[in-house]
Amino acid sequence: MGKNPLVDCVGFEWDEWNSGKIWERHRVTPEDAEEIFFGDPFVLKSDAAHSASKARYGVLGQTAKGRRLFVAFTVRGKLIRVISARDMNQREDRSTGDMKKAIPEFKSEAEEFEFWSTADSTEYFDWSAAQKTKFVNLKPTLRTISVRLPVAMVEDLKLLANQRDVPYQSLLKIFLAERLQQERNLRRAV
Repeated sequence: MGKNPLVDCVGFEWDEWNSGKIWERHRVTPEDAEEIFFGDPFVLKSDAAHSASKARYGVLGQTAKGRRLFVAFTVRGKLIRVISARDMNQREDRSTGDMKKAIPEFKSEAEEFEFWSTADSTEYFDWSAAQKTKFVNLKPTLRTISVRLPVAMVEDLKLLANQRDVPYQSLLKIFLAERLQQERNLRRAV
């Protein structure tokens, strides 16, 4: 087996059609689909014998809110291109199955989306042979927001950031991430 192309992935490639269809059909946001790549997803590389024209991958993972998803994707350069994302079915949730069928060749991404929206991935991927994978270079898609903060709060944040030798915007993200994790843990404990 050659070098794992997933190791070099640094981000995601989305377009309006794809993200819109995944939301319409399965109520999965791009953020939900991306989130499973940052936990402990189970990934299986689909080799040439099982992918007609280009390498296909499947991932089973869980969002921070506990939603269990199957995501079909390909790699374009150093970007993950999500083809489809949906809730796992019962067989996928058990993460087992025999690879019986070759992944068909698709004329378009829309055709492939339709296929993966309903296909049982256990008929195409042998999840029992899947490996836990970390995407060490992968970064989530970012969204710019505007937040108005009191000047004194910003100055305090800058002082703390300076003491830690990090940009104050980065420290703000760290604080937000820590608090969000605390809130998630509180909800799980209830």
